[in-house]
Amino acid sequence: MSEPTTPKAETDAVVPDWQRRIVDRSLESARVRSIDRGSQLIRAAATVLERTNGESLTVQEVADVAGQSLRTLYQYFASKDDLLLAVYEESMRVYAKLIDGLIAKLDDPIERLAGGVIVAARMPTMHGTVGVDRGLSHLRLHLGQSKPELIARSQEPVTLVFRTLVEGALAAQDAPALSVEAGTYFVSSARTGWIVSSTLGNEYAVELPGVIDLSFFCLSGLGFDLPRDWHEDVDRRLELPAGEGRSILRALAKG
Repeated sequence: MSEPTTPKAETDAVVPDWQRRIVDRSLESARVRSIDRGSQLIRAAATVLERTNGESLTVQEVADVAGQSLRTLYQYFASKDDLLLAVYEESMRVYAKLIDGLIAKLDDPIERLAGGVIVAARMPTMHGTVGVDRGLSHLRLHLGQSKPELIARSQEPVTLVFRTLVEGALAAQDAPALSVEAGTYFVSSARTGWIVSSTLGNEYAVELPGVIDLSFFCLSGLGFDLPRDWHEDVDRRLELPAGEGRSILRALAKG
């Protein structure tokens, strides 16, 4: 009696485990290479933007700085705006990590919120001849015209930092006058508006307030009646890096 046989169509449909393992390893290796190459191009773009204060960038310049061909660049980014959006996304991740790290020594939730506002405002301002994140403000305005729906998603890391800080501070109040969402919106919009004015120019024909004024305004709006010297004390206890260490784009360019 002959042995029963499995129909050929069924045996062909069974994929051996070793084949799946090889394919999985190949895909993972390709994924890692793609991310590494994309990160290299993003760092090169950040270098160009930091060098020109965001006023000019060509994909050829980026390819040259990265040591790659223009053809290779377009394999990873569909257009110049696609590359710029990636730079902005990564810049916001770096920005959020820097804010978190610089306020880590503050324990009181209200002080942490004030510290976050102060740190976030001080980092992108001009300091010497290098590391001027005017380029980041230029980049945000440019992307806001072409891809406004993606700006909010790109800023999620920073928004999450401030939502957490606002939530912690409001929890210290018996009856908060604002919701966490409303508080986060007002703090974020005031901070962003101040940074754009300080880096690209003040268009309101009135004197630009200082960083301590910004902190005082944001916390007062949330219902915290704290004297100016309290904000100044928080500012003094923050250990901000000097010079190029404050530059978000330069931090991104260095990886």
